[in-house]
Parts: sequence; C-alpha cells; structure tokens
Amino acid sequence: MFRVSDLLDLPIIPLVKGNNSKLTVKSLLIDGFSNRISAIICKEGTFKKNIQILPYNKVISIDTNGIIISNTAYVEKKSLRNVSNYLQLDSITNSIVKSVDGDFYGMITDIYINPLNGKITGYELSEGYLDDIVNGRRIINIPDTLSNILNNKEITLHERLN
Repeated sequence: MFRVSDLLDLPIIPLVKGNNSKLTVKSLLIDGFSNRISAIICKEGTFKKNIQILPYNKVISIDTNGIIISNTAYVEKKSLRNVSNYLQLDSITNSIVKSVDGDFYGMITDIYINPLNGKITGYELSEGYLDDIVNGRRIINIPDTLSNILNNKEITLHERLN
C-alpha cells in the first residue's frame, strides 16, 4: 500500500527526455465507480480552468523518489469540464465516514492505493486531534467486494466494520 499524500509533489520522471518542463504531482483524479486513480494532475492552468493530466495507465512505476513514465508526450491538456465525472482528491479528503446504521467512524485524512494498478485499498480515518494522539489514526482496508457510495462528501460503508 502507498499513501496518496506521499505522492503529492513527487517529480514525474520520463525515461525519454522530451521537453524540459519539470512536472510534479499536484492532485489526483479518482474514478468513484471503479474505486481507483484515473489520472494524475501534473499542472493547473490559470484560474484552474485547464489542467495537465497523466493517465494512470501510463505510469511505469512509483516509489518514494518519483513517478516513472516512458515519455512526457502522455501528458494531456484538459479542461476541468472534461474531467468533471471524476473526483479530485480534495473532494474525498475530510469526508465523513459512517456505517449504514449511522455510526460515525471518522473523517478521511488519507487514501491508500496499490501503486501497480491505482486501486484504492484503504482509507485513513481521524476522529479528531485528541483521539489521534491517544489512539492513533484508524485504517480501514477496502476489499474488492466492499462497495462504497461517494455522496455529498459522505461515504457510507455497506459492511459493519470491526
């Protein structure tokens, strides 16, 4: 598992040097239906109307030093309207997590992914600063069979968590 917050500001390193623009990870586009990262936002344009994205399937590898891609030609310019069916990372963090019964589990502070395929494997939850200091943060692993609904910044887990 790899923490999404560890991806932010990592350099994107092409194996084939194209243009000399230095790209870093600014945010992520997440497909809520397949529960995986769809693309990496590399650069935001003026007034955040346009963005440069790297489709996640073009990533060769991820480690703590950077994200390896074969060529910068894979980076695409998109309008925010063209990616509106995806969730940006900011729209998921600080979301409230409740069970179907309405039990409060906490707020999402980070997301864990499988770096090989971009699949979301877990969420890190916080119940508040004091509880984080005393008990630590809670990590909920998400098996492939567990479905979740992203709705108005609230995630409802369809399985009672232990």
